[in-house]
Amino acid sequence: MKGSAMGWFTEGSDHEGYVVCVFADGMYGAGGKHRQISLMAADGRTIWENGNDPDSVVWRPPSQVVGWKVACSCEPHRKHIIMDQLWTRVWDPAEEDLTGRRIYAGDPSSDDAAYVSDREDLEPLFIEQWHQHIAPELHLRTISALGEQLKQIEAQLDKAVAAARSDGLSWDKIGRAFGITRQGARSRWDTQAPGQEL
Repeated sequence: MKGSAMGWFTEGSDHEGYVVCVFADGMYGAGGKHRQISLMAADGRTIWENGNDPDSVVWRPPSQVVGWKVACSCEPHRKHIIMDQLWTRVWDPAEEDLTGRRIYAGDPSSDDAAYVSDREDLEPLFIEQWHQHIAPELHLRTISALGEQLKQIEAQLDKAVAAARSDGLSWDKIGRAFGITRQGARSRWDTQAPGQEL
C-alpha cells in the first residue's frame, strides 16, 4: 500500500482513501491551506460560493473541526464514500484515546486538525478502516487474475496431453504424470467416442 500527500492507494485498485474533517453541522472538509479547510459535500464535491470559480471555495478554520472520518474516491464506480465510523475530537491531550476513537489535535488556534492524517500513530488506523472498504474488490480482482492464469495453464496442459497421446503415450502414464488414475486422465482428456481408444 502506498501513501501520498493526497491519500492511500493499493496495487490493483482504483480507490483513493483519505481522511475528511467533520464539522458540527454535518458538513465535511478536506485539503485546504494554512489555517483553512475547504468545505465539501458528502458526495465529495467542493462547496463554492460562486459557481465553479476556484477563488470562491468556502473555507472553515480547523478550530471548527469536531471529528474525522475515512473517505474513499471509488473511481470505477464514480462515487465518493464517507465511512460511518467517526473519530471524535477532544480538547484535552489527556482525553485522547485511540482505541475509543478520540483524538487530540491541538488547541483551537492550531491548524493540526487539518493534518491529523499525517500523524504516524493514526495513519495505520485510518488505512485499516479504508482497507476493509476495498478488501472485497481486491479479493474479486485476485480471483479474476488467478482464474485467467488457470485458464491459460489448463489450455497448455490440454495441448501437452494431446501431444503425448499423439506420440502414443498411454492414459496410465499421462495419469501418473498428472497425479491421477488412468481412468481419471481418460475421463478428463479423452474426446474420442467410447471404443475408439488405442
